[in-house]
Amino acid sequence: MTAILIRVLAAALLMLAAVNAQAATVWECYVYNPVATLPSVQAIVRLIDTVKQQTNGELEINLHLGGSLPIKATDITAAVGDNVVQLGDDGFATGTIPITAILRLPMLLQSYQDLDKAMAILRPHLDDAYGKRGIVVLGQYAYPFQVIWGKKKITSLADIKGMKLRVTSVEQGEFVRRFGGVSLPLGSPDVAAALDRGVVEGVFTASSGGGLTWHDLLKYRYAFPTSYVNSTIVVNREAFEKLPPATQKILRDAGATAASWATTEMQHEEDDVTARFGKEGMVLTDASPADVKEATEKLRPYWDEWASHHSAEAVAILKEIRAAVGR
Repeated sequence: MTAILIRVLAAALLMLAAVNAQAATVWECYVYNPVATLPSVQAIVRLIDTVKQQTNGELEINLHLGGSLPIKATDITAAVGDNVVQLGDDGFATGTIPITAILRLPMLLQSYQDLDKAMAILRPHLDDAYGKRGIVVLGQYAYPFQVIWGKKKITSLADIKGMKLRVTSVEQGEFVRRFGGVSLPLGSPDVAAALDRGVVEGVFTASSGGGLTWHDLLKYRYAFPTSYVNSTIVVNREAFEKLPPATQKILRDAGATAASWATTEMQHEEDDVTARFGKEGMVLTDASPADVKEATEKLRPYWDEWASHHSAEAVAILKEIRAAVGR
């Protein structure tokens, strides 16, 4: 009798598992980075694992690295809004969600304390801007300072003149232009080939970001604190609202935790990774106070020009951020 009961129970459990498997919701996630070991990608992996564990597999999310789907880095906002993918790491949204670029204004934010204040001010405006596109924001994170790397000598701002430099936004491009360089906006999957072919001679990135991917192609790192680069973890609102309320909360919490972890982890890694590059032969140069002062004064008028060009909202946000950071 006991054996029969065990067989009946086992059959029931198998049927239940089959029903649960059929009932599981499966999402697709796309990130712009092509390398799985980067902290920004690992943060998304942590999010995915947490959601799967805490929902008992009721929400499964498949991760696709940058370049593995026919989606450009600049098109992730649209891909999530159109429900092509349900979850995205949106680091190149300055064209579709222009207000995201306010954190990237060159020389506006010059410390992690500045960054924290500015991200808090920006967050409700991010929610509103993405919401108009049918997207829910789970969290935002930022890389350490975007510094200047080169295949040829770059040890001062004067060396930028005539250089072809990869940038991640129009705002970085304006910095390059004001110091006589040529800027080319490129998504992460396209940078290695551009460096290898000489399409660009250098890049703006952090050691714990693109530095981990491209350092073998570069010889110089000038630690000039041009700006931060922020990214937003987002989900399609329609797909999100179809989830049970408990799952929605799990996803929101996991997204916020992943974003915070990514920012903190990259901050912790930055100095160690940079030191390793130096030991491998890269020429490391610190930013001179004179260069920082010159760049701040040269870019200060651009902040207001940028905001006025965009919207009254951008003007108001910039004013609030400048007051918060004392700049």
